[in-house]
Amino acid sequence: MEETEYAFLRSRGLRVVLHDELGTLGFPRLTASLKINQPLVLGDCVKVKLKLVEIDGKQIVYEFEIVDQNRSVAVEGRFCVAVCRFPDDAPPYAVLTPQHVMDALLGET
Repeated sequence: MEETEYAFLRSRGLRVVLHDELGTLGFPRLTASLKINQPLVLGDCVKVKLKLVEIDGKQIVYEFEIVDQNRSVAVEGRFCVAVCRFPDDAPPYAVLTPQHVMDALLGET
């Protein structure tokens, strides 16, 4: 699921770690959940589907489905992330999602 999230960000012109005039931004997890409907085995061919379900300025929520070769949903997941600043000399802190990040996530330019 994490790799799919990263691919989604890249597809929207973003990265997991961003830099702007104010410094470094990132997307740390607030919560992650997983429901296993059926086991998968290492080497199984699966498709991971990502859906952006919420972006409210304070958090971003993704839902995932991992679908097996029989098109059954083997795993369902959910990530909730925040946008944080990562100053060099202080602990990270949450910020409102910058408009350019919201626009990119929503596919708006």
